Amino acid sequence: MTKSKVTDIGDLLRQSIGNDIEVIKEDTTLLTAPGEHYGSVMLALNVKIKRKISDKEDDLKLVAKLIPANDMLRIAFDIPVTFKKEVFAYKETIPALMELQKEYGITGKELQDNLFPKCYGARLSVDENKNIVDEDAVLLFENLKVQGFITEDRLKGFDVCAARVILKDLARFHAVPIALKLLKPQVFKEKVLPATVHNKGLEQLPEEVGLAFHNSIMEGAREVPELTPYLDRIQKVVDGGAALPWVNRENPNEPWGTMCHADFWVSNTMIRKDENGVTQENKIVDLQLMRYWSCCCDLVFFLYTSIINSVLDEHFEEFLKLYHKEFIDTLSMFNIDLAPFSWNNFLKELNETAPTELYHVLIMLKPICTERGKVTNSSEEFQDTDWSRKDLLGPNHRRKLKDTVLALVKREWM
Repeated sequence: MTKSKVTDIGDLLRQSIGNDIEVIKEDTTLLTAPGEHYGSVMLALNVKIKRKISDKEDDLKLVAKLIPANDMLRIAFDIPVTFKKEVFAYKETIPALMELQKEYGITGKELQDNLFPKCYGARLSVDENKNIVDEDAVLLFENLKVQGFITEDRLKGFDVCAARVILKDLARFHAVPIALKLLKPQVFKEKVLPATVHNKGLEQLPEEVGLAFHNSIMEGAREVPELTPYLDRIQKVVDGGAALPWVNRENPNEPWGTMCHADFWVSNTMIRKDENGVTQENKIVDLQLMRYWSCCCDLVFFLYTSIINSVLDEHFEEFLKLYHKEFIDTLSMFNIDLAPFSWNNFLKELNETAPTELYHVLIMLKPICTERGKVTNSSEEFQDTDWSRKDLLGPNHRRKLKDTVLALVKREWM
């Protein structure tokens, strides 16, 4: 059964808002919708607290992230490793990046923690002496939805305005850890690398499910007439991806190695729009799969999984230049030699890295393009067939696969 209440939420809140609080009321609602989220259980929490000294009461709108209720999902997402990574990221990594920025006089919206929802507390267990993830593991965040943030439709993708906002944030997400790596390598080793350790991937899944992901690429491609001339190229990508999974890729070319999200697509970032529907702000979520990779891995994955294909085709060069400029501008705040990060060096790294990310892109089109309403089981009632059934994919997957492959061929990356 999914937990309906966070154990000792008062203890969690004291990590961030002080020891003089008492929780006087707590209401919980399940946020995890069937077919939309598997790596965790998400609860909306409305918590009323009282300050012991002043008797002042406050209402907090929060979200709790818990480990999956289903055993297979815990295995599939390597929860003992990934949940620990995310807790470390919020408790140690982000504060270390913040400290570096403040040391260099960086303030306001440029600060790294503005990229993420505010974290009100994080733990692996209520037992502070344990260093393993148990049933009481939780991350507690501000509720972005009540502030007007939304998750964009995964079957649609981001428009040009949203893409511009998100790409600038992604550049800052990558650049600040690089600055820390170059300026304080020991701090980087102690505070960033533990949040990027290796976690297992699709090889954890039952064979039938793993093959459903793997086979979805060629099965889909064979049904799209426009892709017939490129089937051999696609097969080469598929075979290469099976032989050398992207999660096991070699160490990145330096100096481009950084803290990568490693799963940065539509559902792992939230946007806020103005009254005219123009994206103004973005928050990056779900840090549990982070890895030490080239920044170009995240960039390629985001571009080809999450932006409307026609928008990407029209604005591709603009997007690259926007990302690179923000990346350089951020590094310049730390008085770092920018020559190794020149535009030409960036393009060289992008063109070398992109082909290593293609299998990741194409295989993830399966969960991204799963037809809405096809999965009705909650995450706690998850069945293998919720990922392996043939009827989960349809026209949306074929369209996205076609547009993506043709775009990759155009870039000479496939």
